[in-house]
Amino acid sequence: MLSSPSRSTTGRPRSERYKMAVAIAVFGTIVGGYVAVAQVQAARAPLPDANQPTGACSLWFIGSSTVFKWRTLARDMVPWQAHNRGIDGAVIPRIVQAFRHEPPGPAPAGIVYYSGENDIARGATAGQAMADFRDFLAAKTQRYGALPVIVLALKPSPTRWSNLPAQTAFNDDLRRLATTRRDLHYLDLRSLLLVDGRPGPYYVEDGVHLNAQGYARWSARLRPALAQLLPAVRVRYCVGAQPA
Repeated sequence: MLSSPSRSTTGRPRSERYKMAVAIAVFGTIVGGYVAVAQVQAARAPLPDANQPTGACSLWFIGSSTVFKWRTLARDMVPWQAHNRGIDGAVIPRIVQAFRHEPPGPAPAGIVYYSGENDIARGATAGQAMADFRDFLAAKTQRYGALPVIVLALKPSPTRWSNLPAQTAFNDDLRRLATTRRDLHYLDLRSLLLVDGRPGPYYVEDGVHLNAQGYARWSARLRPALAQLLPAVRVRYCVGAQPA
């Protein structure tokens, strides 16, 4: 009598189970390899839009999703050539990592920086976020010397209102640091987004990111501030006469 193939408790021949196990192992190895390669590539990637040409009147807006989602940025900052280099959902260490992989090329006229809100929302203290921002400044100085950085105060987002004490401490640290460095300028736009001391109607439904009205309020204050904070020679070249 011919013997039937040995079967497992599931009813499948052991040879079939072996083939399936091998196929699963091979598939896992391939997928794992792709994931590993993707992680390495991400770790070495520069800030978004690294291939944009940087001219004498270019400004890099670097930061997290508040920058990334600023869809009208280029139009809002005319006559400056605003480059959106924001990373959606980023924390400061991620921004520093990307900035350190910036390809060779000319420096912009200046950097406008916004980040730290995600860090605090994910549990970082104001001191930890500040240490990470110092790492960004160190990377900037190593690469671009005294290139001016305008850092924006963290905004009072409705759904992150409980983070206000840590955000305030971080903003205070930024303001104090700016008094000690000629290449750093602190710009506080928080009052533009408040109504009677609470966040106004300047946010999208998630209560974190700005809506069109919120960005418009920022832009109206930021454009003249740039003319005051950036080097006068560059302002005259790119904008014209510096406003009084």
